[in-house]
Amino acid sequence: MFHKKIKEVFNHHGFSLTSDQLEQFAIYKSELKLWNTHMNLTTIHDDNEIIYKHFLDSISVLAQLKISGDDKVIDIGTGAGFPGVAIKIYIPSISLTLVEVSQKKVAFLKYLVSKLAFDSSPKILALRAENCAATKEYKNAYDWVLTRYVASLQDSVAYCLPLLNSTGRWVAYKSSRIELEIKHSRKFLRTFGAEIERIYASEIEKLDRNFVVLRKVS
Repeated sequence: MFHKKIKEVFNHHGFSLTSDQLEQFAIYKSELKLWNTHMNLTTIHDDNEIIYKHFLDSISVLAQLKISGDDKVIDIGTGAGFPGVAIKIYIPSISLTLVEVSQKKVAFLKYLVSKLAFDSSPKILALRAENCAATKEYKNAYDWVLTRYVASLQDSVAYCLPLLNSTGRWVAYKSSRIELEIKHSRKFLRTFGAEIERIYASEIEKLDRNFVVLRKVS
């Protein structure tokens, strides 16, 4: 039943899934619900809502932006793996790094990744984002930085921007109500050498999602 539902939803919005991807999303859903019974991973429990508000929401950015299979992607504050793991399922060949400070959530991510059996496993870092951005191995290393959490652009720029390579982009997942945040952040972002390049509104109304795309400027 879950396989059929997620296939229908994804197809409807232009995202086709292979049988392996359907199985991976089903495993993801099952482990998310199982682990959520003894730790706070998500407030969403209904299968249909998991499909829309976690899985489809995570990959819906791909309708506006092209993440290529050989790109290096880092997901900051990934929590239960959103959006990074969902995008990895959809584009298996990306090089993915997941950053999460909670040891309990890191334990979940490590178990989940082992169950999903990716050809190339994501790197999971139990670090604060600030420490990650200050580490030589990760500075200037990524084509894409992804954030899908409540922290503002102002609070995130100091540790997201340093991770980008010279042509990289930082994509912040935001709600549709971002006018004030954008207005108040532009000048502050410039002091860090960051610029808002574009803002995309998701065409999937149910998601109430905007994507703010930022880049480095000299």
